[in-house]
Amino acid sequence: MSSSPAPGNNRPVRGKAEPVPRPSILKDDTLEAVAEFIAEGKAKNIIVMSGAGISTAAGIPDFRSPGTGLYDALGKYNLPYPEAVFDISFFKDTPSPFYRLAKELFPGNFRPTLTHYFLPLLAKKKLLLRSYTQNIDMLERLTGIDEELLVEAHGSFATSKCIKCSLRSESDYVKRHIMNDQIPYCSKCGGLVKPEITFFGEDLPIRFGKLAQVDFKKCDLLIVLGTSLQVEPFNRLITRVPAKCPRLLINRDRAGEGMRMGFDFDDKWKHPVKRDALFLGNCDEGVRKLAQLCGWEDELQALYDEGHIQMKLAEEMEALALSENDKTKSTDNSKETTKKPEEAKEETKKEEAKETQVDMIKDELEEIIEKFETSTVISTTTTTTEEEAVKGEGSEVTKTIETDVILLSKA
Repeated sequence: MSSSPAPGNNRPVRGKAEPVPRPSILKDDTLEAVAEFIAEGKAKNIIVMSGAGISTAAGIPDFRSPGTGLYDALGKYNLPYPEAVFDISFFKDTPSPFYRLAKELFPGNFRPTLTHYFLPLLAKKKLLLRSYTQNIDMLERLTGIDEELLVEAHGSFATSKCIKCSLRSESDYVKRHIMNDQIPYCSKCGGLVKPEITFFGEDLPIRFGKLAQVDFKKCDLLIVLGTSLQVEPFNRLITRVPAKCPRLLINRDRAGEGMRMGFDFDDKWKHPVKRDALFLGNCDEGVRKLAQLCGWEDELQALYDEGHIQMKLAEEMEALALSENDKTKSTDNSKETTKKPEEAKEETKKEEAKETQVDMIKDELEEIIEKFETSTVISTTTTTTEEEAVKGEGSEVTKTIETDVILLSKA
């Protein structure tokens, strides 16, 4: 006798519903995908966020790299904790460590990297909405980028003011004191004068907050360069772009994955859309590759070459003028005083050494001018005039450089 089937056993089994595929803004998580997105004209309002990693190639250490980062090198300042050097409460009581560090970091000792010149390149392409930087080194400014396109989220050395009465001080006054291992004080109230760098415990610049509220809503491609994204509120800016805005991180290490709506390179959090790309490596390498993929590598290199040659030229002109001044003063002094034969002989040696130095500078300057005239630059015509006049008896140095420059092939 056969058994009857249990009720309901003949009902058809329903299969599990297929997951609805989520849209991908980029074809994958590579630089190639980002370059394709740009080439298709989908990126018209690019925002670049940058940190200390874009300046390491210039010789400025980043903050947190083990062994080489700035915070690891602060033991000589006897700080209670590394970040204290940028803590406003600690600074008010013990300002000297910051000023000693500022002497090492003060602008003028370093030049922009290839990555820095990516910013004016994007601006030239009319693709850059804004550049937001955590850096205080002012290297972005040295690229010639329009300062309206730049937001220095943590301030810079460009301006200084008293922490008590807020009176602004001349930059030269502050720099002179810092370079001479002195603490600058306010001429009005005697308070400490500090470069307008945002310390822990201070509010970020008003301009940062105002522009961030508007800019990130418009952003259609976010590029994050050389930052660990550990400092708030800067790090949370990556969460404020539209949900379908693609985001690219170029950095030595992964970053920004632990926060809500942060980067999701491994699709762990199943955000509504897939949109994040990652390049692990140094910034110059990643930026060069992206520029190459976009067909911009020659232009990027040209901007870098031209900028560095112009800075070198200005430095050499200044050195030449100083040397000529020293030579003139030495000649004047020798006429005014009668010296012993031994002193006169020593003075003659010094003058000959200075003349040799001047000749060396002149030779190097000529090489720079020749290189400048054949530099691969983007602009079609540039006229640069550098004049340094050194007044003295029969001594005047004037250099005028007029160059027509063209974009040359790097093939």
